[in-house]
Amino acid sequence: MTPHEARDQLVATIEETGALLDVPGWERASAPTIQDCDGGNGVKYGYSYSSPPPDGDHLADANTVADHWKSLGMTVRIDTSNDPVVYAEGGPVEGLSFGTGPGNYYIAGSSLCVPGNADDLVDEEYNG
Repeated sequence: MTPHEARDQLVATIEETGALLDVPGWERASAPTIQDCDGGNGVKYGYSYSSPPPDGDHLADANTVADHWKSLGMTVRIDTSNDPVVYAEGGPVEGLSFGTGPGNYYIAGSSLCVPGNADDLVDEEYNG
């Protein structure tokens, strides 16, 4: 898998997850960010997506997200000690989280670590 494929897979997984919920106003927090991994021998991307929280059942939304991520082969757990948060790892990405508050819904995560050079990717993406 190329770095661009890993990035696209992360963004698609996060945005598809958001589309499963009846929540308007999802927005990219920023462009996917490039990070070193594997001791500098690889690269991965970070990405986050957020929206204003709905008035609905936040635990039901957390369960919807958890079920979807399980269907992707991810290991999933839900923390309900405060506002529900879903954590997942494996499958098509390194890891994801979905939070229900306070203040906003968010989905954030990291792509798989793949061979590549972060500096080269930064130059390519931002310089042209």
